[in-house]
Amino acid sequence: MDKATRFNRPGFAGTAAAMLLGWTRLGRGRSPKRPDLEGRNPDTRFEKRDTPPWLFVLLGALAAGLIGTVVVSLMLIFPDATTDRNRGLTTPMPEPRLQTDPPADFKRYKERSLERLTGYGWADRERGIAHIPIDEAMRRVAEHGIPDWPADARQEGQR
Repeated sequence: MDKATRFNRPGFAGTAAAMLLGWTRLGRGRSPKRPDLEGRNPDTRFEKRDTPPWLFVLLGALAAGLIGTVVVSLMLIFPDATTDRNRGLTTPMPEPRLQTDPPADFKRYKERSLERLTGYGWADRERGIAHIPIDEAMRRVAEHGIPDWPADARQEGQR
């Protein structure tokens, strides 16, 4: 069995090793076995090499050199791109401001809403309008009703 076909490595590494060994063994005096040579041109032979192996090494080196040149050029053009700095805002954002911490904003909103629903306070101090806890308001409406509610609606509610 030929060395190129004895590789038991799976995947890309085994395939690449087998191909590399096959390319290096091309052209070492082996000719294909042909029992029937009659009727053929003796000047025509099996082509032993399509592409020289050194060409792949040269192309790989050129690609690596090009990638390295691009990376070094970008580092020289943008020297501050690799430094890690705190890029926080130094001036406040204009309105409307974006939320920087939505869960904390929602928690504050929920706390304020619950405090307003369950506490006493002024809705409009100049007009003398206050707010009371919702449980207290529901109890008062159930006991006394709504003063300016239509009379026929009160009767329908009692049925």
